[in-house]
Amino acid sequence: MERRELLLKMRKEHTLKGLKPAFVSLRINQGKIYSGPFGSFIMSLRDNVIYFQKISTFLKRLQPKYDFQIKATRFKSYLVITKSYYKCLYLYDEEGRYLEISYLYGTKNTASSDENIFRMIDELKNTINLVEVEDDREEEKE
Repeated sequence: MERRELLLKMRKEHTLKGLKPAFVSLRINQGKIYSGPFGSFIMSLRDNVIYFQKISTFLKRLQPKYDFQIKATRFKSYLVITKSYYKCLYLYDEEGRYLEISYLYGTKNTASSDENIFRMIDELKNTINLVEVEDDREEEKE
């Protein structure tokens, strides 16, 4: 079962907590906002709360034990960095701490996640005045 089909199935079963679901990957976070388990999550947004629902891509089911949520109002800026086959979304708070969210893009299977993440960003721009910051890393620019 592909990611897109899995999201549609979960949407029909009403197991997702928010709207605009997207498959993302969380790594061990250097930014210190999140220090829980890392791996594959379904990220969604509702009422200025970002929900992360842990998913086992092997078993094709949610693992509610590892779910968490973050209030979106704590974030003030964001940055999107494009790599060869994935993008990284960095959400920054006032103290400069960040949450790194990686997701695949560029294929038919990942198009809905890429689209929904940018819909979430647009909604946060309008509701909490999230602003984009410039990428100042010279060595990794393409």
